[in-house]
Amino acid sequence: MDVNVIEMVDRPSAGASRAQFEPSDADALSWFAMKENPFLDNVNPNYFFRTEAHEDAYIKMKKCIEDNISIGLIAAQSGTGKTLLTQILLQELDKRIYRPVLILAYPRFSRTALLRELAHEMEAPVLSSRAPLHDLINAVQGRIFELHTQGVKPILLIDEVHFLGGDTLHLLRTLSNIETAQKKLITILLFGEDSFLHKLDDPRFKAILSRTFIRAHLRPLRNNEVEQYVKFRCLMAGGRNDIFTPETYARIYDITKGVPREINRLCHNALAAAAKWRNKHVSIDILNQLPE
Repeated sequence: MDVNVIEMVDRPSAGASRAQFEPSDADALSWFAMKENPFLDNVNPNYFFRTEAHEDAYIKMKKCIEDNISIGLIAAQSGTGKTLLTQILLQELDKRIYRPVLILAYPRFSRTALLRELAHEMEAPVLSSRAPLHDLINAVQGRIFELHTQGVKPILLIDEVHFLGGDTLHLLRTLSNIETAQKKLITILLFGEDSFLHKLDDPRFKAILSRTFIRAHLRPLRNNEVEQYVKFRCLMAGGRNDIFTPETYARIYDITKGVPREINRLCHNALAAAAKWRNKHVSIDILNQLPE
């Protein structure tokens, strides 16, 4: 992100003294003249903050897709933005040549459940609810070849991949083998917590690991990135870049350890507290009174 963006909006105003709470003053959006709350716990591609690590992960996953690599992997600590990255990729893929499929894994997510979701999203022929696994694999494989003849390549993104069991992981290896003599016909992008890397160290998954040509790691924000992250989000929401006073950023980092989800939670509560107390700025004093 160009640092000049931070300097585009600079409308400082004098801070108000703390006053008795009034219900109308509790609305942080109106108090700080923002069009939306910049720190909500949701996935909004407009608020994608491209740190060096996030940009590296994005470029590597794009390379997987463009170079027809069978499997790519992003591992990250929870709350560092891997789910948001899936949304960025989905948003930017050219739907004329790619058929993106996003699947959210969950504990005990079976091979059958994965195949049925994949078949549904790719509009494969509908099979009986009692269809055996072999028929489901054939239906998905047939649809992948059919899309290939139409010049369309499926891109399978699996979020929370650390929940997948061994059988389901081996199914992904099988799907990654679908190819012609010239290229792979599907790219599978895996997004999971760091613990997934330990699972792949198991010799049982050596074949999967060997097919994962490109890997990236998302880290928490560094101390010097927290200020840019907070200002960027405030500006994107239509607010000022000086809502948080300069000395708050080091404290935000200390409390959150640079994890974006934790930064959002803390800043969301800080804005509400500042609005409640009629302060035009979030100060260290406000941060210190919030539960960590």
